[in-house]
Amino acid sequence: HREALPDSNVNYDPVLPLEASDNSRRTFLTIPILATCSSFILEPQPSQAAGTFTPGGTLVDREVGVTVGNPEASPNRKVNNENVLFSQDTYFKFGTASPFIEPDATDFPKTMPFVLSQQRYDSLKKYGERVQSAAKVINALDETIKVGDFAKISGCDDPIYAFRPLGLLANGFMASENTGTTNELLLARWYINEMYLRIGDIQNASSVEEALIAHTALKKSMNSYLSMLNRVITPKVGNKFEYIV
Repeated sequence: HREALPDSNVNYDPVLPLEASDNSRRTFLTIPILATCSSFILEPQPSQAAGTFTPGGTLVDREVGVTVGNPEASPNRKVNNENVLFSQDTYFKFGTASPFIEPDATDFPKTMPFVLSQQRYDSLKKYGERVQSAAKVINALDETIKVGDFAKISGCDDPIYAFRPLGLLANGFMASENTGTTNELLLARWYINEMYLRIGDIQNASSVEEALIAHTALKKSMNSYLSMLNRVITPKVGNKFEYIV
């Protein structure tokens, strides 16, 4: 089995794969959808889940929790991962939050899975414009927040955020019938889930300052996701994504 994704703050233990290889080859393109925005109960969750099991059922001898490893992660993620868009992500598997990635950084994750350039080209052609448009929409939310109308922003299920296309593009870039569900795909899903949660955090903020904090984390999640994609967008595949500031 593969070792866990490296993290300077958390000592991950090796864990069993999420599914058998034959099954994963048949189902890696299936995106499990768990929650809708309306089902959120936005109350802060404990920093540590009960016991020493990850949400995916792996027994570990370290702390687990929705903000362990990244204090900027949304505190409103349910400890069993039931209120996110994609049920299987790095939190589900390892029980901790993942670090954000600086634009164009390559130190984390240390490698990216091999996927044929034709698959990446086809995925980028199909979903690329929607993903870049969503990044611009997310970046522009600060204008609404600063005037105090943050409660009126569109909910996390609005197609303008393109969260499902973000997941489909990640599938095309980070998984194949040969690789199955990779750790890197789970990581990309974690960033998408954080964006999904942070839209709700903005809507339910008690002040402009609190909404801006959530928006900053939202933008960091988007840039982390885009940074992963840009690492494997070669001239043959297409144009790299623009980051948001």
